[in-house]
This record gives sequence, structure tokens and C-alpha cells, in this order.
Amino acid sequence: MKNIILLGAGAVGVLLAEKLCRLPGINFAAAADACRVERYRRDGIFFNGEKLPLTFISPADDFPEADLIIAATKTTSLPRALEVITPFSGRHTVFLPFLNGITAAEVIKNSFPENEVAEGFFVGHASVRDGNRITHDGCGTFCIGGNIPHLRNIETLLKNAGINVDIPEDMAHAVWKKFVLNIGINQTQAVFNADYGTVQKSESMLDFCKELMIEALAVAEAENIRGTETMLKYAMDIILSMPGNVKTSMLQDIQNNRVTEVDAFAGTICTKAAEYGIPVPRNKEVLSVIKGKKLS
Repeated sequence: MKNIILLGAGAVGVLLAEKLCRLPGINFAAAADACRVERYRRDGIFFNGEKLPLTFISPADDFPEADLIIAATKTTSLPRALEVITPFSGRHTVFLPFLNGITAAEVIKNSFPENEVAEGFFVGHASVRDGNRITHDGCGTFCIGGNIPHLRNIETLLKNAGINVDIPEDMAHAVWKKFVLNIGINQTQAVFNADYGTVQKSESMLDFCKELMIEALAVAEAENIRGTETMLKYAMDIILSMPGNVKTSMLQDIQNNRVTEVDAFAGTICTKAAEYGIPVPRNKEVLSVIKGKKLS
């Protein structure tokens, strides 16, 4: 894998970009639409105070057919982003998404049905994004999986770049474990405008968070996900041990007047729950409350 394209040089994507752009022998670029590329080239992207030596490309630019396309956009931006990289993809291109939620691989596969599509997610401390400046404390791991021939090639690439990577034994379990955590803490922080410390000190917020996750676990069980009985404790241990000043990506979106990923969280749970006849009143409430927030 020599020609690598990144979609989404934001809070998660930049954690990959700052390593991959320095890997010898790799032709690495971040792709976006023409307007955004023009802005990136003018203003740059800064990680922990350092301007990254990134190459930016738009659909009109020349770039070899990608061996690997890494998608790290917001879930709301993925369909449009896939259009951006169509000129750089071929039948041998492998896709690797690192998005919140559980639907990204399916969305990509629908657009590129003949290509290999891995699964992936990031677990760790949230990055903080302020415009084109992103900071992160280095705590986190990129988990990858999927029944594809090139999975070990991807693992080798990321490890060679110095990226913490893991291949879970049961990827479906691992994906849902992260998803259930996000269903709870991301949405609780967003509804109450509260960081981890505030949630940790509030019994009512913790109860709200648990109720969201219990509903998600009922859906996971209906989906025949294994090991659901351990997920609530895992999530609560994470929530109670996080530094108090950390804010989830959804809370950062709320506070910065950006579109949230509530459709990927509560929206997905509500849709799947309806298929199984499972009541999910807390997630319905969150979906209504957060979608009801007006962007100025």
C-alpha cells in the first residue's frame, strides 16, 4: 500500500495524518472538495501547535489510483465525501472507515460494492478542534477488522507509521461496545451541556446515560451481538475514569454550533429498535431534543 488518501482531516483523521504524512515511501494526501482544499492550502492544519506538511487534493487534481482510502469524516458528511474520492478509486482500492456509529462500512459498500471495505473505529481521549487547530494527548488506539484479504497489510502500514492499532478478536462485539459507550456519554453530554466531570458528579445524569445504553444493549442483543452482558460495566468504568475536563465530539459540536451526529447514534438505535419492536424512549427523547436545537 503506497498511495494513501485520507477523507476528513478533522479530530480523528488528523491523528492518522500526522503520522502517515511522514512515513517514508508513502504517497499520502488528504482529499476534500475544491473550496475546502483551497482553504487548507492557504491556512494549513495544525496539530498540537505544529503545522502539518500535508498534501491536499480535490477531484480535479492528479493523484495515482489509491491503494487505501481512509474515511474519517463526520457521519453526516460521508456520502458527499465519497463523491470527492471517486476519481481516485479503482477496483483494487481498499476502504477503511473510522467514523462514529455502526453504519459507515455499509454506506461505503453501497457506493463501492466491488471493493474491499474494512471496519474501524478509534477509542481513546477525544481531540479538541478549534477551526484548523487540533490538539490531542496521544491516548488512543485505532481498531480495525473485517473479513478482507488486505487487513494485515493495513495493520502493517499503520504500525510502520507509529500508529497504535489493534485487531479485536470479535470485531462486531468491539464495534458495539464502542457504540454503546457513545450512545450513553456523547448524547448525555450533548443534552446537558456537561463535560465528563459534571456527568461524573451527577447521579441523575449518570442514570440518564445508563438508560440510553441499556436501550442500545437491547438492540444489540436483538442483533445477536455476543458479550452484551459486559458492555454496560465497561462503558461505566470508562465514563467514571475519564479526566473531568474532557468533552465528547458531540458536546464540542453543540458548543461550536455544528451539526451533530445524533442520527448516527439515537437515530440508528430508534430505527433498529422499531424493526424489532423494542421500546427506546430515552433515545427517542435525545433524538428529538438534539435535532430540535437550532443552529444560528
